[in-house]
Amino acid sequence: MAKLGTNDRPAIVRVANEEKANELYDLCERRGWKVIIGIEPDKPEDISDVQRLLGLKVENTKTIVNEEQIGRNDPCICGSGKKYKKCCGK
Repeated sequence: MAKLGTNDRPAIVRVANEEKANELYDLCERRGWKVIIGIEPDKPEDISDVQRLLGLKVENTKTIVNEEQIGRNDPCICGSGKKYKKCCGK
């Protein structure tokens, strides 16, 4: 497997605004790391790949489990508009 931060395996980062994206891009450019930065204000930031490259300890992320049971005839959770049994329930 290729080393993180190279052309074959760039670091992937998600940030909320362009200012933070520019800061991370400049940091990676100075160190010669390849990075793909997505600006997505409606999603949580994820800079764990850059933290790994910097040698920082990355906190374990917890998976959020939906405790509500999904019935097979309920609308699918992916938002497709199909019934769960016809979409992701297969």
